Amino acid sequence: MVAFLTQSILARDSETAYALPSEHELCRQFRISRVTVRLALGDLENRGLIYRRHGKGTFAHGKASRIYRNIAVLIRSSQVENRSVAELVRGISSAQREIGCGVMLIGLSPDGWRPEVTNSLSGVVVCPWEVSAPDLTILKDRRLPFIMVGDSDLPGPRIIVGQRDAARRRTEELLRLGHRSLAIFAGLNPGLDVSKRRGVHEAMTAAGLDPASVREFPAWGADGTIFSGAQAVLDANPRPTAVLTFDDSLGSMLSFKARQFSNLRVPGDLSIASFHEWPLLAHVDPALTTVRFDFFAAGRQVAGALNRAAVTGEPMTDLHFDPTYVEGATVGPAPPR
Repeated sequence: MVAFLTQSILARDSETAYALPSEHELCRQFRISRVTVRLALGDLENRGLIYRRHGKGTFAHGKASRIYRNIAVLIRSSQVENRSVAELVRGISSAQREIGCGVMLIGLSPDGWRPEVTNSLSGVVVCPWEVSAPDLTILKDRRLPFIMVGDSDLPGPRIIVGQRDAARRRTEELLRLGHRSLAIFAGLNPGLDVSKRRGVHEAMTAAGLDPASVREFPAWGADGTIFSGAQAVLDANPRPTAVLTFDDSLGSMLSFKARQFSNLRVPGDLSIASFHEWPLLAHVDPALTTVRFDFFAAGRQVAGALNRAAVTGEPMTDLHFDPTYVEGATVGPAPPR
């Protein structure tokens, strides 16, 4: 009954509310008890699809009066300044604003959420770094649809923006060009780096090469650390012939230092394959070979999916988004040894 009425209400092209059959008529139509009918109507009311008026009956909300709720982003404080996540939140906010709702950033575990907070939500976007499996169990128990950002070992649906595939493809390209001494320069987005790292290692394994041979150099966000991290890449012995920089700011810094301080040719002596295209770095010379991930567009679709799941009760599934490959001028054949 719940599924039938849900689909009927959502399929009806009505801007205004309209009356549903009485409880007695629903009992007869679906051949169920009155207790079951009332439980079903209570479920629909909690989802914001119907409302009841004492002495007048039960009414389905039209499109104009349907109740929508906020979306929460469960994120620990260490990731609040993550640029990709910020774009995702901006996309969610854009979609929510169109239906008169908003986005809540919450750093507290769900077991500490007050009932009024939980009841105000249609769903949760989970940034899984520093989030535990019990946190997700609480969301399930409270019947809150949720979806996670990127790769993690936690079970559940996730937003897949193609980082793993892109990193695998870029690594395969470098291997085809003869590069065997590869390195990773990463650390600005530790949570999102997981997907890209797995893609790199998958490509190495598929080529019969040891993933452990890909050296990794850290950058933790401060300008000085990025500068010293880039220098560490260039000072490595043997120096890698190709570096996968997991953020364009790292790629541009490495390119600058290689050319200006180490007198290296990019890509003649050092190839740089980057990720997360920055509009501000679009005019860097030579142009970075990079990959664009549209987190804003993903956020808009995620908002719609969570709102639909809250209304229909259907489970959330993985959402896939294709990256855009930007062919710059920082990748070339491996230099002769």
